[in-house]
Amino acid sequence: MKKYLLFLIIALFPSAVFSQIIYSHKIDSVINLMSNQAMGKYVRELSGDTVIAINNAPYRIYSRHANSPANQMAAQYILEKFQSFGIPARLQYNNAHNVNVIARKTGYENPNLKIIIGAHYDNIRSGLGPLDTMKGSDDNGSGVAAVLEAARLLANYNSKFTIEFIAFDEEEIGLLGAYGYADSCYHDTSSWVLGVFNMDMIAWDGNNDGLIRIMTSQGCDFLADMLIRSYQLYNINLTPIKAFNAAGSDHLAFWSYGIGAITSIEPVGDFNPYYHSLGDIFGVFNMNFFRNNARANLAAVLSLANELIYSINHQPLASTSLTTERIADAGIVFGVPVASGANAPRLYYKVGSGPYQFVNAFEITGQLYRFKIPGQPAGSQISYYIAAQDSSGAYYVSYPAGASGVNPPGIVPPPQVLTYYVYSNASFSSNHQKPVLDNQYTYDTIYIPNAGNVQDVKVNLNINHSNDGDILISLIKGGVIVNLSQFNGNNGQNYTNTTFHDTADMSISQGTPPFTGWFRPQQAFTGFNNVQMQGNWILRIFDIRTGNTGTLLNWNLSIKYSSPISVKKEENIIPEKYSLYQNYPNPFNPVTTIKYSLPEKTFVTLKIYDMLGKEIKTLVSEMQTAGLYSAVWDASALPSGAYFCRLQTNTFSEVKKMMLIK
Repeated sequence: MKKYLLFLIIALFPSAVFSQIIYSHKIDSVINLMSNQAMGKYVRELSGDTVIAINNAPYRIYSRHANSPANQMAAQYILEKFQSFGIPARLQYNNAHNVNVIARKTGYENPNLKIIIGAHYDNIRSGLGPLDTMKGSDDNGSGVAAVLEAARLLANYNSKFTIEFIAFDEEEIGLLGAYGYADSCYHDTSSWVLGVFNMDMIAWDGNNDGLIRIMTSQGCDFLADMLIRSYQLYNINLTPIKAFNAAGSDHLAFWSYGIGAITSIEPVGDFNPYYHSLGDIFGVFNMNFFRNNARANLAAVLSLANELIYSINHQPLASTSLTTERIADAGIVFGVPVASGANAPRLYYKVGSGPYQFVNAFEITGQLYRFKIPGQPAGSQISYYIAAQDSSGAYYVSYPAGASGVNPPGIVPPPQVLTYYVYSNASFSSNHQKPVLDNQYTYDTIYIPNAGNVQDVKVNLNINHSNDGDILISLIKGGVIVNLSQFNGNNGQNYTNTTFHDTADMSISQGTPPFTGWFRPQQAFTGFNNVQMQGNWILRIFDIRTGNTGTLLNWNLSIKYSSPISVKKEENIIPEKYSLYQNYPNPFNPVTTIKYSLPEKTFVTLKIYDMLGKEIKTLVSEMQTAGLYSAVWDASALPSGAYFCRLQTNTFSEVKKMMLIK
């Protein structure tokens, strides 16, 4: 069970994983045996530069077009190569002309857990038919050659988990081979794919800048982290860059089945200019770039296949109204012994802007560590992170990433931490009796002096009216209008101790007068989520017909809220670039709104600093999707003066100056 736990946690919480790999002299030795000569020979044979023996007869692979007979011979060539290395191999027929080639090295400890290293072997030139003579050396002879060389080197290498080497067919016309294989994995309940390392065009570096693009997604980004760490750990002098949610290669087929997969490919700014043309030949390869990409992918595969990783896997705690202790579970995995005693894994937490304290796990079951964060009063903001190290202090890790220090681990916090709130509850009432007259609006206002970030709303009211079907009841805060009841209960009378809440079993439109008890409002209260609580809340009643009147007797507003920080996603459009906009109003007193845009999903921090550079407030510290956001900051507890707002992501940072004048 211990060996399965990490991967179970990854499968359940893929967005909450941070993993890295551990250096291995053995892996270093293996990847340094990768041969330019051998990989070049594979590419030339696949791209028809030379006549080769297939099925014991001379043959030139003149094309790997999906409909070409030569493409089928390419599959046979790859199969025979795998077999010549002494690795069991087979053909997977997805239909009469779609054939994947699969070789398998079975793991000695957990054979049903497998890692895939793959590439597509077909090519295409738009507008040409089965007699196309395009060589397709980079696209994708390079990826297949890297897979073949990996198989040759691992023929006599044993790993804990199974490694499959796969050449996918018909990527060029719809990722068909990858979809066929991913579908078979999805329906195979006897095995589990831990990750797919795909290579597609890895041999062109026209400007010699050493950039290689890693196409990834948030759900499998731990694989990209492992691959990027492989470049760093094994002194591979290239610069990997992430491209989130990018399509265009076989990884996309695996994503559709919930299987983690990444693809290495040349960056958009230096893409092979001979792509899908007769100029895609072996002679333009950058061989060092080619070999180094192959080395890094093989290092990542071997690290995962031998559990030479260290990681923390954790689902961040959600905000709550509970003031009791919170349990934080973390899967902490090291390929070397994890430290114990004074250097055992820790959870660090702080309340508000107070100092960090730590707790050790109160329960350990295999790789699962359980921590308790003490209960905190309503209105508290709790920030926390988790850190661990191995027994030697050579390897340390934190979630979120970036904490430093060993013996004990993670004493210096990471740049971003996790945050949750203990919600406060407040209730406000109005007993102003007001007439409800024909064809008129009736207004009553409750002013809330408390600053806070609205999380939940409940309204209780009493209205006497001779025909409930005549009236529209709305709740208004700022520019947000939510209809509580819209002309319901025709010919019925009165709203008597009527409570509106989103969790009620019955909608108000299904009730009958007198409306007594709990009802869902006509429109959900979610429109008020993250609205600033402070200010005027208005109950509005409109009587649409003549002949029936009534009286608003009283009403009550109950609000659950967090600390006075409001962060709201305003638009679902994807901006073109990162931006931090000037706060508005500016100068302000005491509340201001800060807007920013994100072109991609990323971890975001938005912090306030004073003139001396002291951190005053963390407004945002979380993963956010692409979009336009606004954060509301209440500075009522601070003196007048200049303050600075800083937006920080992994790749972007910007600062704006703000003036508080009281």
